[in-house]
Amino acid sequence: MIEANDLSIGYDGHAVQSKLTFEVPKGELVAILGGSGCGKTTLLRTLVGLLPPVAGSLSVAGLSDPSDLRGQPPFGVMFQMGALFSSMTLEQNVSLPLEVWTDLDRGTISEIARAKLALVGLDGRGGMVPSEISGGMKKRAAIARAMALDPSLLFLDEPSAGLDPSTSAGLDELILSLRDGLGTTIVLVTHELDSILHLNARCLMLDAGAGTLIADGLPGELQDGATHPAVRAFFRREMKAKT
Repeated sequence: MIEANDLSIGYDGHAVQSKLTFEVPKGELVAILGGSGCGKTTLLRTLVGLLPPVAGSLSVAGLSDPSDLRGQPPFGVMFQMGALFSSMTLEQNVSLPLEVWTDLDRGTISEIARAKLALVGLDGRGGMVPSEISGGMKKRAAIARAMALDPSLLFLDEPSAGLDPSTSAGLDELILSLRDGLGTTIVLVTHELDSILHLNARCLMLDAGAGTLIADGLPGELQDGATHPAVRAFFRREMKAKT
């Protein structure tokens, strides 16, 4: 689903991460990790076509240029704070991609939107607006909108950020159900260690100092056998050594 070769990412031609080479096969669950300011969000923005690569090659769901969406997008995106339109109901938010990218009639679009909300545990809440629901429900509604077009690839930006442990655990279960039940390939940016361990997601870890990937593996492997000090510090909740 994703192929990156010697990829450099950044802004205005200035790379913040370089020589990123990795693949994400269909149906895999991958977490992009790293400390604040290391380039996690920059990588996500590059993968979804909001930023052009500084150098190297990138293919996302068959697109060599993820920003070139002249047809229906093959991926969905859940932004960090949900980014729901506050003046629209949940059903209208989820319906929007269908209205933009399909020729379906309004009744069919409403039926699909309600089904997507039910999929994420918001059955019967479609008439509510974002201000009437909790933070966890906003995240679920944003995932429903990202899934509106049945994408084969789903990007999630900090899905558990700001949520209480119980709500976060429920969201983790939703992510697993999307992967296991629908076969959706999922890439998430996160720094929540509990979620990473529960999801058992393959981890791609970036480091600001190294300026590239410093780890690629499952949480158990990295927790027990990592040699890079930044990887050990993250997975063992240790303070990073000052340099």
